[in-house]
Amino acid sequence: MTIQQLRTFCSVVEEKSFHRAAERLYMAQASVSQQIAALEKYYSVILFIRNGRSFSITPEGLFLYKWAKEILSLVDMVPDKIKELHKQSEGKLVLGASTLAGNYILPPILKKYKEIYPKVELSVHTGYGNEMVDRVRNGTANLALVGKNLNWVNEPNVKFQPIAIDKLSLIVSRGHPLAEREIVYPQELVGPHTFIHSRPGSAMRSMVEDYLKQENVTPESILEMGNHETIKRAVEQGLGIALISTVCIAHEIATGQLVNIPLLNLNKISRQFILVSKRMQEYNYLEKSFVDTLISLIPPAIKA
Repeated sequence: MTIQQLRTFCSVVEEKSFHRAAERLYMAQASVSQQIAALEKYYSVILFIRNGRSFSITPEGLFLYKWAKEILSLVDMVPDKIKELHKQSEGKLVLGASTLAGNYILPPILKKYKEIYPKVELSVHTGYGNEMVDRVRNGTANLALVGKNLNWVNEPNVKFQPIAIDKLSLIVSRGHPLAEREIVYPQELVGPHTFIHSRPGSAMRSMVEDYLKQENVTPESILEMGNHETIKRAVEQGLGIALISTVCIAHEIATGQLVNIPLLNLNKISRQFILVSKRMQEYNYLEKSFVDTLISLIPPAIKA
């Protein structure tokens, strides 16, 4: 059974003539008869009762005509729908991202999205999570991907959707005394090791402090650095050890620039990466397509 056979069948019914159906479809009458015969064979039914030059449609033929019209209506609708989607896939999408999400999660997702939707103009703003939530709230960003602050709660205008999990890892340089250890115990963080912290008030700093408090650990020597990259470089140069977000160290661990050592009970500390959007508003086409791409490309290891 083919779409063309259904079109031919519907034309015969509507024209009440094999000859006129052939003219309408710019076909030979013999081809029309062949297509009707093929349909009858496919469905194992008789569609028309022929009486000389005239014919009448059978009950099976009437049933097929009804459904064939619906099928052809859907098929004929496809080109317009495709054109509509092409129009919708043009425009501007403004995204917000916390520094961590913007630097380490979004880049491969943005690359894939641009490959699929090359005509979409993307604008990405990075900064503190609170600022990105405000952008969504006041309409200067369509969506935002940020690490969740435990003080945030859902509100009438903003929706938080968990997307991924942010965990901590203990990192040291390749030549560090702990580098060959299979596991490190919390109390070993006290003593000769300089502990490299992120800036006060950052989400990662809060996670690290929660862990240290939970394990009753107070580092004796602390070095504060501004962001994830400077922390990694400092550890790499042997300036100290650090607890840092796992999502930002994949490259350095793979290349051997840093060593990730299991730390007892560290897996108990985590937070969510969340997608921020307007609560009382359905996604438009660009937003929906981005969310689908984002969710499909989040690495399984950190997927919420």
